[in-house]
Amino acid sequence: MKTRWLLLMALLPGISAGQAADPATAAAATTPRQRAQAAALDLSRSLKAALAAQLERGGTVGAITFCHDEAPRIAARVAAEHRLRIGRVPVAGRQRSPANTAEPWQAQGLAVFEQRVAAGTPVADLVQVQDADLPAGVDLRLLRGIPVEPMCLACHGKALADDTRAALQRLYPGDGATGFSAGDLRGALWVEVPTGR
Repeated sequence: MKTRWLLLMALLPGISAGQAADPATAAAATTPRQRAQAAALDLSRSLKAALAAQLERGGTVGAITFCHDEAPRIAARVAAEHRLRIGRVPVAGRQRSPANTAEPWQAQGLAVFEQRVAAGTPVADLVQVQDADLPAGVDLRLLRGIPVEPMCLACHGKALADDTRAALQRLYPGDGATGFSAGDLRGALWVEVPTGR
């Protein structure tokens, strides 16, 4: 299997909470790699901006409800606009939603990411691009590590407020996605570009 490891900053530059997706960039993406990069950037920017706004408006309880209800819709919109599959998966054993179970290729990539983090690689530098030895109908797969950022700790950290714990129990019984520290590997953003679309 031919897999390339790339630096995140070279692949997905300039992700910030205040930036919206650039439709011209998405429209100009023609190769599978460009399409995957544009979609990953779109999803990252859209989720981060929407979550930051929700934290400002509704605090952590509002953010938990937002993630439960709206994050899947944002991913579905990005997938439809870019004509590919895209989403997020957690590291093994740290799942919040049963809907986010990793497929085998994602789980294998996450296991490699965990080894690289244990060896000292920053999560922000974890990117895997596979463009050979793929199943029929798939041109490219991309996996990018998701670091736990300080704003994530209110819902994913070690010390949670009582109302946050109650909201997590209500929306995600059996939640395993707490106890993180800033900089930890939370999971991965994944993209799968289909052939001929």
